[in-house]
Amino acid sequence: MPHLLREDNDGICILTLNRPEIRNAIDDEIMRLLAEETARLSADESLRAVVVTGAGSEAFCAGGDLKWLQSFENADAGEAMSRRMQKILARLANLPVPVICVLNGYALGGGTEIALSCDIRVMEKSAYLSFRHARIGLMPGWGGGARLLRLCGHARAMELLTTCRDLPAAKALEIGLTNAVVPGGTRLAEGVRIACEIARAAPLSVRAIKKLIIEAAEKPLAEAADLEASLFASLWDSEDHDEAVKAFFEKRAPGFRGR
Repeated sequence: MPHLLREDNDGICILTLNRPEIRNAIDDEIMRLLAEETARLSADESLRAVVVTGAGSEAFCAGGDLKWLQSFENADAGEAMSRRMQKILARLANLPVPVICVLNGYALGGGTEIALSCDIRVMEKSAYLSFRHARIGLMPGWGGGARLLRLCGHARAMELLTTCRDLPAAKALEIGLTNAVVPGGTRLAEGVRIACEIARAAPLSVRAIKKLIIEAAEKPLAEAADLEASLFASLWDSEDHDEAVKAFFEKRAPGFRGR
């Protein structure tokens, strides 16, 4: 079986890390497949949302496969691997539609970095995050450290990265690292439900919102507001906006076409 599975249904793509026998640990093959799939998804104009999850019920992702990582013999090789995965996760994070991470179990080390590269996270009650990099003499190398800082601030990020303590789903919800905590066995259904809600919105609007959220985070407020006005204007004359207004007055659901 492939180490990464893809399922498509009405504009919603589900990517599943598929190495449950070793807790969906990342190896060269998963990196290669993730790179290929994110490239395809970037160019897919019919795409509405992406769901990322793991096979099995124990772990979303246990991070990098330690046996594979041991094959990198020096710092240069380790840095090249780090930069390679950073590019892959940057492409995942910058997909033009929302990306939902569904944690079917715990995420360790690099697994937390994959989760944080997504826009929305759903965790089962028994799931947890653990930034364990420092326990094996490393630190985040796939972009997760910077993302954690932006998501929860200096103090929380420093605590989580240096204590390496487990962060239960309920606590992750409290500090804003997950959007929802759901009962066991229901995580994928909740992730798909969110994706379906997103798919009901006007496609051009969702893509413009994603662009705004990504780019505004790095801009001063005035520049971010200027970008927002520009994106708003680009939607005003769209067919989807016209269709939404007509549907409102005709008391029916709009039929969006993404243009």
